[in-house]
Amino acid sequence: MISAMEPGRTRTPPRQRATLVNTRSRETRQALTRAALRLWSEGDFDEAYQASTAADIAQAAGVSKGTFYFHFANKEAILLEMSSATIQAMIDQVEAGAARGLPLRALSEQVMASMARRIVRAPRAAALRAGGLGFAVRGDEGNLASPRLSVAFDALLRYGKEHGDLNAELDVEEGAAMMTAVTMEAIIRWGAGDHSASWLSRTLRDRVEVILHGISHKHDV
Repeated sequence: MISAMEPGRTRTPPRQRATLVNTRSRETRQALTRAALRLWSEGDFDEAYQASTAADIAQAAGVSKGTFYFHFANKEAILLEMSSATIQAMIDQVEAGAARGLPLRALSEQVMASMARRIVRAPRAAALRAGGLGFAVRGDEGNLASPRLSVAFDALLRYGKEHGDLNAELDVEEGAAMMTAVTMEAIIRWGAGDHSASWLSRTLRDRVEVILHGISHKHDV
C-alpha cells in the first residue's frame, strides 16, 4: 500500500506529538495568565478586574475567546491558576528537599521564603482575591484539579514524620489544615494592608515554625 504522506515528510511519533500539544497548551495558559495580570495591573486592580472580560483577556493574549474558554471557565479561574502555580512550586520544592535529605526546619524555611517571594511579585489585590476564592480549592472543568495549599503542607509534614522530626502519632491532615489557615490569614492581611514583603516572608516562616514546634514531640502532661 502506497503511503499518502507527501515525499520528504516524516510522521511525528504519537508520544512526541502529545508532548508538543501539552507544551503549547501550557504556553497558552501562561500567556492568558500574563495577559490578564497586565490588564488588571493597569490602574486600580479591583476596578480593572471587574471591568475586564474573557474577550479582553483573550485579545491581550493574542488568542480567540474560544481558546480562553477552552483553558479557563472564567476569569476567577485565572486567579486560581496563579495560586496553583505557587502551590505546585512549593510541592516541587518539598520533594526536591526530601530527595536531598534536608532537615525539616531548613526545608520549611526555604519553602515559605519561596512562597512569599512568589506572592509579592503580583499585586496585593490579586493575593487578596485569590485568598477570597479559597487559594486554589478547585480545578477548571476538563482539567486536572489545581492543588490545594494543604497538599503542599501535607507533603512537608509527611516528610518530617518519615524523617523522624515530628511526632509519629501526628495527624498530618490536621497539621496541614492548621498551617493552611494561618498562612492564608497572613496572605490576606498582607493583601489588604500595607505590610512589607519582608513582613510577609517573616510571618509565613514564623507561623509555620510555631506549628512545627508544637507538633514535633509529645509533651509531658
